[in-house]
Amino acid sequence: MKEEIPDIINEPPAKNSLELRKKDEEYGFATLFLSGKQLPIAIKRGKGAVLEDVDGNRFIDFTSGIAVSNVGHCNPYVIDAAKKQMDDLIHISQHIAHYETHTMLKEKLAEITPGDLKRSFLCNSGGEAIEALIKVSKFYSERDAFLGFTGAFHGQSVAAMSLSASSSGWKFGFQPLLPCVYHAPFPYCYRCPFGEEYPGCSFQCIEFLHKFLDTVIHPYEIATIITEPIQGEKGAIVPPPEFLPELRKICDENDIIFALDEVQTGFGRTGKMFACEHFGVAPDLMALAKGIAGGFPLGALVGKEEIMNQEMGHGSTFGGNPVSCAAALAAIDFILKEKLPERAEKLGKFAFKILKEVKEDTEIVGDLRGKGLLIGLEIVSDKDKKTPSGRLAEKIREVAMKNGVLMVGQFGKNNIRVIPPLVISEELLEKGLNILSDAIKKVDS
Repeated sequence: MKEEIPDIINEPPAKNSLELRKKDEEYGFATLFLSGKQLPIAIKRGKGAVLEDVDGNRFIDFTSGIAVSNVGHCNPYVIDAAKKQMDDLIHISQHIAHYETHTMLKEKLAEITPGDLKRSFLCNSGGEAIEALIKVSKFYSERDAFLGFTGAFHGQSVAAMSLSASSSGWKFGFQPLLPCVYHAPFPYCYRCPFGEEYPGCSFQCIEFLHKFLDTVIHPYEIATIITEPIQGEKGAIVPPPEFLPELRKICDENDIIFALDEVQTGFGRTGKMFACEHFGVAPDLMALAKGIAGGFPLGALVGKEEIMNQEMGHGSTFGGNPVSCAAALAAIDFILKEKLPERAEKLGKFAFKILKEVKEDTEIVGDLRGKGLLIGLEIVSDKDKKTPSGRLAEKIREVAMKNGVLMVGQFGKNNIRVIPPLVISEELLEKGLNILSDAIKKVDS
């Protein structure tokens, strides 16, 4: 008999989840509960694109653990590689000795990343990869300033947070942050800061950069210009195709390092192995994490030979852990063999057709955007005025959860992301999208 997914047998959040949450609230870090991002359920197990809570409810996962489980939860190929490595060596530290999975992964990253990125530093997370990027940039360039973009999210350590500009809430109470960090407007076409419409605009976002470098800070003081190729935390904001090539040009003309944060967009998520490939550009430095290791903690900074071949003070005891590296090698192999980028592109187009209908049929979906299986819906209370509504977005998320679909929260903001594992079946994806569509219609009514 075929299993029915989703399968809600106890309305979530149910008894066991609530009991565990109560205990977690007693002993855990309060910000996890106060941020509004955490679902009020407790997950017990996952397989593929399905998650089961401690009350026996089974959900369609549209979170991928925040774009981590690209190869699916508990991928057998990844598990086998990790178990085999655990039988041989769990930890030694990259500062003590060389080890096979560590070296093999760095070689693999040089092989699959775009352009002539060659050398890697392995760490534990995206935030750590950004920290390494900042230090390498300053050391190599002998410059102090960084230029990022509004809406960006690069991590929650002090330096990574300094580059971010997605929410002032992340920075509240932590000033002063890293000095000499500047932000320019990201081309957020649905809410163009210059009041223009794409296509047909005059690219004021690019013109602003040129004026900024003429009037605010000299380009020769900037170590690095850093951006996400597609902004994830802000709800899958895709820039016009001309934007990243123009950034690359500005960097080349002024001897500035061009850095990309592919932490959320990498490893097939957007329909390409790396999102920058949609725009025909390659960076000088690239930060990676999330989907790199099939759910194991791992991050990487990958860069050009001349930039990364520096003797400088930096390291990580646990970074590039042997088991995480083995898992990453298996995950990357699986992504390539199963052609998950191509699969994400195909399923993304399928998803857009369904979501486009609900956008047109309701009054609260202001924008639909994204690439591959990184999809964002912007929820508004007034379509004409584009009035953002975090309240409606959270209500949609709640209704979807109660009907068997889990979504990522957005720190009180009005964006909903659809980021399922790339292995999700078309049938399950369609079920989940229909549940999400029904949730939107219910909240709209």
